[in-house]
Amino acid sequence: MRVSTNLAFSGGINTIQDVYSDLLRTQEQISTGKRVLTPADDPVAATRILNIQQDNALLDRYRSNITLGINNLSEEEALLNSVTIATQRLEELAIQSGDGILSNQDRLAIALETQEIYEQLTAIANSQNARGEYLFAGSQADQQPFRIQPDGSVLYLGDQSGRDVEIAGGSFISIRDSGYNVFQNIRNESRVVTSSSNAALAQIGAGELIDETAFDNYYDAFAGLPAPQITNLSLIDNRDATDPNFPDVPLNYTLQYTRPDGSGPVAVTNFNLVNQTTVDADGFLEIEVDLTADFGQKFSIYIPTDSDGFVRGAGDADGAGPGVGETTQFAIQRQESRGLLATAFELTQLLNQPAESPSANQYLSDRLGAIISNLNNAGRNIDNVTASIGARINILESTDFLHEDSQIFNEDALSQIEGLDYAAALSQLSLQQTILEAAQTSYVQVTQLSLFDRL
Repeated sequence: MRVSTNLAFSGGINTIQDVYSDLLRTQEQISTGKRVLTPADDPVAATRILNIQQDNALLDRYRSNITLGINNLSEEEALLNSVTIATQRLEELAIQSGDGILSNQDRLAIALETQEIYEQLTAIANSQNARGEYLFAGSQADQQPFRIQPDGSVLYLGDQSGRDVEIAGGSFISIRDSGYNVFQNIRNESRVVTSSSNAALAQIGAGELIDETAFDNYYDAFAGLPAPQITNLSLIDNRDATDPNFPDVPLNYTLQYTRPDGSGPVAVTNFNLVNQTTVDADGFLEIEVDLTADFGQKFSIYIPTDSDGFVRGAGDADGAGPGVGETTQFAIQRQESRGLLATAFELTQLLNQPAESPSANQYLSDRLGAIISNLNNAGRNIDNVTASIGARINILESTDFLHEDSQIFNEDALSQIEGLDYAAALSQLSLQQTILEAAQTSYVQVTQLSLFDRL
């Protein structure tokens, strides 16, 4: 075979470069501690390494979400512990307020504390995290969820959504509870709220739910009507207020109600003048209105007596002058839930109202009973949310441990796949150095061969 001088030179150089390249790759393997530096080193191993690295990146993202979730839920749990303490204190104050020996001044003093608790609860409900996000605004984290209105009540501006994060493949968990679920969606024990068109003439109690099925059946018929769904109850005083002997005449009342769609009126026949014979001593008349058969509720109406112990009449309720058939209207509005802040506000407002007469005291006692029931429901709701938070934190922590174990396993697998055998690599490096030196020496010798040296 004829070998040209150019081929001899280029072949020697290429050989040296190849050996030098192998030596550099071995040296890089030793410096990095990795056997596979490029996919060309071991295509199968490189694929497995890429898969493991992608899995680790995914696990890092999951663990980051878990850390965020634990921090959010732990912060929420601490806030709800404060809510629980405040709610329990409100219950204590409500029970204390029902003590018949308390004066108006005593109740006003209690109202000062309930007002402070109401403001404290509102501040907690508007809490923000370190990033400035409102914790109880649902998905509207940049908007203050609870806003105090001019009349002192609170309006919820958030939504009912939480915030879910992925903590494992296809597994999501809520790391934030909406203010609706925590503070708003609390069962109203009577499922209605009531009011009087003229509280000076007659007041209506909070109501007592007797038959939930009857209640549901009644209001299901009006499900298509927009809120508020109000049943208007009318108390008609059939005594003649122009009678010279009024109100010292036999009691004579008619009751009727109008349905939420305006139909009616429907005559109420099942009502009872509870203390008709003792109104003088009691200082008020209680009328028990039994609407259980109609829509599952019972109500008490309280009418004060005058200075002579006679039950006061409707008087001139309509401004047209006293007469027969003067009427007081009572609104019975369906309200399935009663927010904690609304209940705290209601308690403060109630305690700020004078309750000097027996009638007012009886009404106060009635309303306090409903408030205490709703505060109890609010406390149970907070307990349920807190228990749910604890369960979610446990899930997050246990999932994090699993991810940590997976990452340790992956690191071990990576070490097995791409880890370098230093003894073999150093031996290989020594061999490659020897080969390189031999190639360099032989190249020098070969390039010195020439026919001109034989002349």
